[in-house]
Amino acid sequence: MAATENPPPPPRTLNVQKCADARRPEIESLHSLVSNRLSSHFRLPRSLRRRTTSHVRRPKSRRSGEGADDQDKGEGDEKNEKKLCRRERRRRELTGNPELGFVVAADGTRRLRTHVWHAKRFRMVKRWGFYLPLGVQGRGRGSRAVLKLLQNGALVHDASYYLPIQLEGPQDCILSVLRMVLIPSPPVVAQMSSESLSHKVLQGACHQNAMLYNMDSSASHFVAPVLYMWQRMTSERVEWEISSVRKLWIWIHAAAFHEGCNALRIACEKQQKSVDGITVSCIQQEGRITRLDIMGNKASEVMSKILCPVTISNKTIDGHEVPEAQQQFNMDQIQKLPPGAILQLRVKDPRLLSSEVNSEFDEVAIDLVSSDACKPFDNMELWDSHCKLDPPVPENILCREKNRKRLNSLFLEPMGQEVPGGRQQDVFSQSCPVVLLKHGHQTTFLGWSIILPLSWVKTFWLSLVSRGGHAIGLRERRWVAWKNHVPCFPHDFPDTEGYRSLLTDEGTLLDASAQLRPHMAQPQKTPMPPPWDCVVAYLHHICRNAVKCEFLTLDMYVPRTNMTLKEHVERMDSKAMISAGDVEVMDGGGEKETLCVVRVLVRPFKEGLFEDGSLVCAPCADDLSGWNSRSEKEVEKYQEKWQLQLKQSSVESYFMQLESGKWALQVPEDPADLKTFRWPIGFITTGAVHACNDRVSVGFCDIRILAALRRQQYLQTEIKRPEIFVLVRNMKSAAYRRAIATIVLEQQQEDLLFL
Repeated sequence: MAATENPPPPPRTLNVQKCADARRPEIESLHSLVSNRLSSHFRLPRSLRRRTTSHVRRPKSRRSGEGADDQDKGEGDEKNEKKLCRRERRRRELTGNPELGFVVAADGTRRLRTHVWHAKRFRMVKRWGFYLPLGVQGRGRGSRAVLKLLQNGALVHDASYYLPIQLEGPQDCILSVLRMVLIPSPPVVAQMSSESLSHKVLQGACHQNAMLYNMDSSASHFVAPVLYMWQRMTSERVEWEISSVRKLWIWIHAAAFHEGCNALRIACEKQQKSVDGITVSCIQQEGRITRLDIMGNKASEVMSKILCPVTISNKTIDGHEVPEAQQQFNMDQIQKLPPGAILQLRVKDPRLLSSEVNSEFDEVAIDLVSSDACKPFDNMELWDSHCKLDPPVPENILCREKNRKRLNSLFLEPMGQEVPGGRQQDVFSQSCPVVLLKHGHQTTFLGWSIILPLSWVKTFWLSLVSRGGHAIGLRERRWVAWKNHVPCFPHDFPDTEGYRSLLTDEGTLLDASAQLRPHMAQPQKTPMPPPWDCVVAYLHHICRNAVKCEFLTLDMYVPRTNMTLKEHVERMDSKAMISAGDVEVMDGGGEKETLCVVRVLVRPFKEGLFEDGSLVCAPCADDLSGWNSRSEKEVEKYQEKWQLQLKQSSVESYFMQLESGKWALQVPEDPADLKTFRWPIGFITTGAVHACNDRVSVGFCDIRILAALRRQQYLQTEIKRPEIFVLVRNMKSAAYRRAIATIVLEQQQEDLLFL
């Protein structure tokens, strides 16, 4: 029985004194041997001595007396506690994780919670009040690798610069506020069917995209595209309660956040005046909750690796009851969710996940297409603006706990003091409430968004990157939007103030960098943003044969639904339409002009690659001859017309900058130059990405001129096609390239998706 017993474990502590006493004879013999060899001279020669305090920066005080030394030491400790070096203060500020708010620089610019991670790998730029990652270091290449990862992997982007605004009040009052500022506006509750998308959005099962307008002025102007979502209705509320208190989130880009917030506040004030005693609160949630975007075909796989919902084995976690729906939820089923779905969960800290944790899932099939399956958890603490959101456990505490477990496995006692576990339990949390949004429509999948507390961003970001996610910046995000033929804000929204301010800042930076070069090496100066006035000048030239048009302001309108486009076309008089035989344009002289442009996809006919800011020009009747020629004889016959080019002097003088800073179109007076001159009808806002087979570009053109060109091409070619033949010229190039323009709203009912 004694032989089968396990040997005793090794001692937890080792007494050095007893060990030395047991080895006293060996130590004494070794000492005598060394002393004989050194002739009892144990001191090191002076030439071989090294100062043991050479690493200390501050020299030792020369004051005599022990009291003076103690006094200097005390004063030094107080000074070190009062004032730390800038490097240490900056490190603590950037690596800290406060519960609310962004880290703010001295000039007021905010930093993301992932700023340190991005600053080591990306080029950082200051935009919209944030330090944001523009792209990987280099010359802006790498589009082929990013788009390949979009098809075969997952891309992650820190979208913390999208800021939420919460509306809280009675449901009917919030709906009236939304009808003032959103297009398309939500319908009346009585007109909603139980299977309609509007009903699901109001119920909180889906989110919706819309366009935010400011109705303060006499004429409304477009602010920005937004995403809004309602708080999930409780299961106890069966019937619609019009006067019930609801909450709504509206996510706005940082470039238009202040303007959008003012528009919502003005709408809330108007609603309060119309209904006495009932108010709708407009609360800014900036610095409290944020979102991370995950794109790519394998986005769901990456999310399933880091999102571990609370299961049956954890009925309660951090004091929160777990609903029965979440206890039976499996993350592998999120791919079955329809586009636009909202899923609310409480998940565990991704740093604590392991194979043992993942084995706690119960394989229970749930019909995720139904609306009831999208509410495993209510996440009331996220929607309550006054509720405290517990931050995650700090990294040093997790490392200390991991080290303690490792020492216990080796039967060793941990050194140092530990933080009491009860204190950690009160301040920090091991689970996080999240809201998942699925973007896209039936034919296009744009990825997921994870809405979570701001203090949890760094934790989830590091887990996403380490489990297969490839981080991207603003430049790569724009490539993703271009690949999916989706507009990217603010680059593809020329009717917003964010677009004009962004291009103005970029033009200022280009001018400043050009001034640093010699005069002969300075590049050609181009207008930024593009002068959209020249499109109106084309209409004035046709109707009155006038080159100059006198107007003070230009209002640009972009319809983004088929209904708004149809209403605008119906308001246009038949005399304002340009026809091939009888050209008549409504007199547009005055102090104000309205330009209606639509988003088009421009593809090169045979050759060419269009850049940002390229001009879309209207071809003449002679340019259409032989456009579809295929025989060699016809190709040789019309080759000169296909190679239409301007003189280099005409390229440099195409636009001229006035003293006021605006750019004006210069029409050549020479008849020879006038033959190669083509009037602009629009501009390219997003050019084709290099190193890609798809050479499509995104542009905006005047709807009246496009209708006239289509009618003219119908009469000349006798072939009715939805495409429109146009000419495109890069701003610094002299060659016109043939292209085919397709109106987006003719291919789909609405153009509300954006990135």
